[in-house]
Amino acid sequence: MAQKYDKLQQQFLCCYPVKKMAWSSVKLPLNWAEQQELIAATCGHPLNKSHPVRRSYLEAFLKQLMNLLKDQEELHDDLYGNLCGRMAETPSSGTAYAYKHYLIQPGAKITLRESNSFVSEGTTGLCTWEAALALSDYILQHKDVVKGKNVVELGAGAGLLGILLKLPALELHTGQVLLTDGSETCVQLMRENIALNFETKDEVAEVPQSETLRWDAVAEFPWDKFAETDLLLAADVIYDDSQFDALLGALDYLFKQRSNQLEMLLASTVRNVDTLHKFMTELNAHGYKVTPCANVSACASHFCRDHTAAVQIISIRR
Repeated sequence: MAQKYDKLQQQFLCCYPVKKMAWSSVKLPLNWAEQQELIAATCGHPLNKSHPVRRSYLEAFLKQLMNLLKDQEELHDDLYGNLCGRMAETPSSGTAYAYKHYLIQPGAKITLRESNSFVSEGTTGLCTWEAALALSDYILQHKDVVKGKNVVELGAGAGLLGILLKLPALELHTGQVLLTDGSETCVQLMRENIALNFETKDEVAEVPQSETLRWDAVAEFPWDKFAETDLLLAADVIYDDSQFDALLGALDYLFKQRSNQLEMLLASTVRNVDTLHKFMTELNAHGYKVTPCANVSACASHFCRDHTAAVQIISIRR
């Protein structure tokens, strides 16, 4: 039987914006036991106890909840306990990072350590972006796209997509999964996140691999150590047009390496229409055929994400 606060739980654990959470699912007034149940489902959840969400998010959530319950005679002690406990903590050097937990379906979850800042240590790749969630949704709805394929992700950031591809509970049956990024900091973070989500006893073939790959040095990468690529993935990698030449050069190399028997799925949040149009024009100039892919609707999504943010997913072939 579905639990009363499942949606709030899913939203809290992945740090969905507090103001947009499913507060309408909370039927007021809440008695003591119901308050305790709600707290246990969110900030008291075992995942948050072992790998906590960022402190500022927890504080915002608890304040919003207390405001919702402001007309009640009695508030549960755990509300004050959680709020005061976190605020009393002394910030440490580790607070630049916190955790998010994506509850995808029963038995399938992903825990990621991410930067608390959108831009950190010279890269934007230390946190998960909307396009990665949209592309994950697309793959879960079109499993044949990845079944039996050896996958390489470019600009893999915190590693969400690659971890999703290899989660046993999702039964995607991919071949080898190689996550790459030009930032060594991102690659180190990916490796930590892979270790968080897979048992050490798992076979190497059953977990994603991660390596540093600079697009302008794609020919120097030791491709012979890895399986032949069938599918390229990338999410939110074309926001900066100064990187277009390097990215297109990398694509040219990888497609040629596979005699053009290769497909790429590219997901992009539509921030600047001109930048997106420029990249599409350059793809065409390089001889690529672009096919738009349908986004997954909000009601069918496996993730709590902002569906008002326009994300474009395309298939690229030659």
